[in-house]
Amino acid sequence: MFTIECLVDSGETGEQWRPEIQFSTEFRAVVNARAKCMATGKSYRILSPDHTVQCVLTLEDCKRFYGVDSGGR
Repeated sequence: MFTIECLVDSGETGEQWRPEIQFSTEFRAVVNARAKCMATGKSYRILSPDHTVQCVLTLEDCKRFYGVDSGGR
């Protein structure tokens, strides 16, 4: 299973990755993580079944992918 994790600020312990949901394919995980990133503005990462990081998605990456102008339009 591919796991989506969200980067959250945990107060005094700093930023941590919090697991959110799992998908059977990497494609479904990436599509879902991109949607979550655009909706929340947070960073997400995808872990493979062996717990290695496959990719990290930031809001800037997602805006660039969707062709959204970051100039406020």
